Amino acid sequence: MVLFWLQREMNMAKKRKTSNHGPLIYVGPGFRNSRLTTFGIFADGVPREFQGTIFAKLFVPAARLNKARADIAHKGTAMHEFYQQAIEAHKKEEK
Repeated sequence: MVLFWLQREMNMAKKRKTSNHGPLIYVGPGFRNSRLTTFGIFADGVPREFQGTIFAKLFVPAARLNKARADIAHKGTAMHEFYQQAIEAHKKEEK
């Protein structure tokens, strides 16, 4: 019984760490015709219209802001790739 409780607590802690709820900062490219501005703060997490899109991957908690910025600047990192994909996705939406 104790093992089950411990496993459940660990799973809940993991979910809290990876949650898209709570204040997040958008670190992706900003666009004039969009709510998305670089370093915009979203108090309730990823806005509904961006959930499930490439843009959602560019929302980070404040504690990860410096790491995310550094990763975006380095080719080959996931954040750099997400940033580039966000630019391409926006170009496609404009057409």
